[in-house]
Amino acid sequence: MLNQLKQLKQDIKESRNLMEGTVKGSPNKFGFVSLDSGKDVYLPAEEMEKVLPGDRIEVEIVKDNKNKKVAKIERFISSPTKYFCGKYITKGKTHFIEPDIAGMNRWFFVPPQKRKNAKNKDLVKCRITQHPFKTGNPQAAILEVIGQEQDTGIEFNYACTKHDIRKVWPDEIESELAQLTESTIEELAGAYTDLTELSFITIDSHSTVDIDDAIHVIKTDNGWKLNVAIADPSAVIQKGSEIEKEALKRASSLYFPGQHISMLPDKIAGDLCSLKEGALRLAKVVQIDVSPTGELLDYSIVEAAIKSKKKFSYSELSHHYETPSANISPELSDMLTELKLLTDTLLNSRKTKALVQADRKDYFLELDEQQKISDIKIRMTTPAHKIVEEAMVATNRCIADFLVKQAVPSIFVTHQGLRSDRLDAVNKVLTESLPGYQANAISELEGFVQTVQTVSASDELNPLQLLISRQLDKSVLASEAKPHFGMGLKQYTTFTSPLRKAQDYLIHRQISALLQGKKEPIDHSRLTKLAEATQAIRNTVNDTEQWLKCQFIAKQQGTFDATVLRVFSTGFQVKLIDNGIEGFVSTKEMEGKYSFNQERLLITSKGRSFELDQIVKVHLKNVDWSRKQVQFALFQEKALEKSEETAS
Repeated sequence: MLNQLKQLKQDIKESRNLMEGTVKGSPNKFGFVSLDSGKDVYLPAEEMEKVLPGDRIEVEIVKDNKNKKVAKIERFISSPTKYFCGKYITKGKTHFIEPDIAGMNRWFFVPPQKRKNAKNKDLVKCRITQHPFKTGNPQAAILEVIGQEQDTGIEFNYACTKHDIRKVWPDEIESELAQLTESTIEELAGAYTDLTELSFITIDSHSTVDIDDAIHVIKTDNGWKLNVAIADPSAVIQKGSEIEKEALKRASSLYFPGQHISMLPDKIAGDLCSLKEGALRLAKVVQIDVSPTGELLDYSIVEAAIKSKKKFSYSELSHHYETPSANISPELSDMLTELKLLTDTLLNSRKTKALVQADRKDYFLELDEQQKISDIKIRMTTPAHKIVEEAMVATNRCIADFLVKQAVPSIFVTHQGLRSDRLDAVNKVLTESLPGYQANAISELEGFVQTVQTVSASDELNPLQLLISRQLDKSVLASEAKPHFGMGLKQYTTFTSPLRKAQDYLIHRQISALLQGKKEPIDHSRLTKLAEATQAIRNTVNDTEQWLKCQFIAKQQGTFDATVLRVFSTGFQVKLIDNGIEGFVSTKEMEGKYSFNQERLLITSKGRSFELDQIVKVHLKNVDWSRKQVQFALFQEKALEKSEETAS
């Protein structure tokens, strides 16, 4: 009877259409459940009150009084949210936290004994003490008061706290660092191949001290011999040491105007392992034979001791190509000429046989003494930038090939091309609009490369090129080699920034073992941790920049020229041409009824339409300070004249 009862309960459960999924928030009180099957189901406001964005729950799919499918929570499974940051709010004698959690618009109550002397409008870090599932009333305890919004540098400090970025080095690292000196490098160099006679040069920003790479090239009868030296911190850092453990936790260095949090201690990254001019340094040198047409013919990897002969800044080297400097020796000047020829050849080869992303406007922030934006300027791409880029891509391609041939789990960078949920729609548009297109060609690497090359070669086909480029998936890390559609390559990895990126550091350590005949696989679980930590770094920079940009644009007057960046059913995202600030234009604020063509990413109404890369004129409508989002409105001269007359 017990078995029958158990089976009956199981049958009832299966008949109720129960499914598991993850909670997704929204700007409103309702939410959604992203089911494990891939579908999203509406979560009514009364159900959303019981959960937080990111929670794992089991739901029953039912129909509401309008006969629409909705989710009803059957069981709470787990929550990833244990800690969060937000703003402290007092309402009379009741104290709350307005949480800084994407997709959440409710407050947490703070009991009197958990307030830690926080004041109204303080920015704080908290711990959840009561999840809302049982009572609908979430509670939290203050762990740290970060500061107030008017504090100098609060934007960066808050973002670091929010994303748990480690700023301080553990005490035990100091004792390990004390054992590392210039004599350590000299002692180790005896076991390395001596390449100090090669005239390596480094190319970087003027202020850069953690120099990862150096380049040397010579002309040969069959093209060129390109030598790329990459700093090897794994040679001086002991495996399993506290320094290594901390570097792997940090995963990446963080760079922001006036701020730098290094993955490795400055003594290593900026001194003992940096390929500084004139200093004896340990490196892995990838020696690549390049054909006259830019093909990578053969390569070898050498653990070597080198000395960089000169450090060039990007601007200095670019100026030399425009006006050759008399201060550079004839030997070095000749090498720079060959380096430029090699770069152009490598670039043309990639454009022909793979994919090269078109140059896009990049912007950088200038901050004043209060750590606020004083100006936003366009960062120019110079010939020197291209030299470094092509040399590093060639090196990374060789390392990826080497790791594939070794048949050992490692770290590869993969890219599947179009987002899986947009593949069918883009295929349909290409079939209808691109002569000679074979159905589903963009699903395979060769077809994807050919299609992108075709649509990029003609101005008439530019809308198709934009349609593809704006719906690409993100690159991810994988233990096995898979195609990188975005670059048009069968496999790819990154090896050239071991002072700044933990994944590159780990590959250096793995290659050292492989060169000694030892296969040391990199555990797949390591990739997940690296990806999460690296994303936290990106989020810290993005959050800081967005907050500062909101402050900057809020003070600007007048109208702005902008390009349409992305198109949605409710409006479109724009980027200001002068400073790169992004914001949203809602069609709800515009006259007329608009329809959305999701296949072609096009919004239309009677007499007007909006599409990707279209130039529009906008003015600031509002800044949503709680979400740090900018809202623009289309500039309409008649409406503006009317509002000015009213004001006068």
